[in-house]
Amino acid sequence: MKKNLKLFVSLIVFLLLSACASVDYSQKAIFPEVAPDKALIYFYRTPGFIGSTYRFNVSENKHRVGAMAQDSYFYLFTNAGEHTYSVDEQGAKQGELLKLNVEAGKTYYIRVDVAYAVIGGRPIFTEVNESEAMKLLPSRKYVLPGKNNPSSFNIHADQ
Repeated sequence: MKKNLKLFVSLIVFLLLSACASVDYSQKAIFPEVAPDKALIYFYRTPGFIGSTYRFNVSENKHRVGAMAQDSYFYLFTNAGEHTYSVDEQGAKQGELLKLNVEAGKTYYIRVDVAYAVIGGRPIFTEVNESEAMKLLPSRKYVLPGKNNPSSFNIHADQ
């Protein structure tokens, strides 16, 4: 019994200390205007205990575009057309993909909830309207582009 408890505690500590994505926050919130030749997409995480320590990378068409942590958001400008968003190429495995057909000059909002999973959590992407997004988005922390690989994280973000 003690061996199982020790193994369980070790597993919990490992999960709490390991993270899939490195996240740096800005001291101020940034909300750019949409560009006429690009679509603007905001991704924001909802608060909650489930998955609160789970950090992950978001990919657009299998290219990393941002990192997410509890109570955070990032945005990106992207070309018009259909895009597939997933958790850093794990979407197909986890069954969590969001296909979004975007138009230039428009703004889109993606709420990211984290459902219970045995390890970490299971992100769920949901497109929402502006009024729903504005209930939480302004109180989230803006995630800066990654220090180690700025060309891969939040690539369209101003600093």
